[in-house]
Amino acid sequence: MFPTLRKLILLVLGIPFVILGTRFLLDAGQSALIHFAAESWKPITVEVLSVEHFSGADQALGNQTVVHYQYEFEGQALEGQFSCIGDECPQTDLHLSLRAAQDEKRPVSALVNPDDPAQSLLYRHLYMPLFLLKAGVGLFCFLTGSVSVIFGVYLLSGAGAAKGGK
Repeated sequence: MFPTLRKLILLVLGIPFVILGTRFLLDAGQSALIHFAAESWKPITVEVLSVEHFSGADQALGNQTVVHYQYEFEGQALEGQFSCIGDECPQTDLHLSLRAAQDEKRPVSALVNPDDPAQSLLYRHLYMPLFLLKAGVGLFCFLTGSVSVIFGVYLLSGAGAAKGGK
């Protein structure tokens, strides 16, 4: 009874690791794909609508900047959003330069996907430490969970099940 329960626990505990690892890997992959795809996107000018800057001791990851902007592409009026946290921002004091652009009604350059104009990037910037962290944690969780699930299934149904019953 208890050996089977231990094997089931091994199997069941591996599943969340596989799911978590998959999520991290997909997030890292999406960031890289958008970064490399944006190399061929069209440059446009956007109008900054709002700039929010959150900072303080309660910010676990550091300062956060959130920018809302609007742009026109092939006669369509569209809106976009950009956010970054701490060192992930492409420049220090990003919020100050964007607030100045907003106050002066000065346009800011951005990139738009010509195939999907609703998709735009204010900055084409891949922050490597965060990308590598997501990819590393994703690989670790996915591989650890996969080994746990495979080993649990093997022990429950394969040669390990025959030995455990004796």
